[in-house]
Amino acid sequence: MSIRHGKILGAFSLIGSLGALVTLSIATPTPAWASPRQIQLLLNSQGSQNFEALIRQAESVAGNYIQQAFVESPSVTEVSATIVGEHNGAAVPLLSANVSRSNWQARPTVQAWTRYFPSAEVLLGFAPPQQPSSTGPSASFDPVAASMSDRETNFYE
Repeated sequence: MSIRHGKILGAFSLIGSLGALVTLSIATPTPAWASPRQIQLLLNSQGSQNFEALIRQAESVAGNYIQQAFVESPSVTEVSATIVGEHNGAAVPLLSANVSRSNWQARPTVQAWTRYFPSAEVLLGFAPPQQPSSTGPSASFDPVAASMSDRETNFYE
């Protein structure tokens, strides 16, 4: 019977060890993961709205979203917002803001953390495209020839 008791005790020992491991894994806190938050929003321009008003509206929307994201979730460490403008059927990125929580707390202005897309005004049709200037003979310019010279410092004559 001692063999049987040994097997039973061994089984209880094994079950007890597994129970202790499960208890330890449950009791051990899991690390909190920092999470970035990203969004892309489409902003439709009104027919009478000019480009500057559209940019101000995009900045306002981005700033409100960033502030709200940090207030709602303490685990959010970084927020990225891209605002796309739509005008006359064309959709083009207007601005992209990317800011960490600590930077936003130090300076909570969206303009400080925003990259603007300067070609958006033309692509959306708010401004006419710029025509290339014809001040010089651009057709005869050869960048390879311009970078070479007749006299080089190590040129052997």
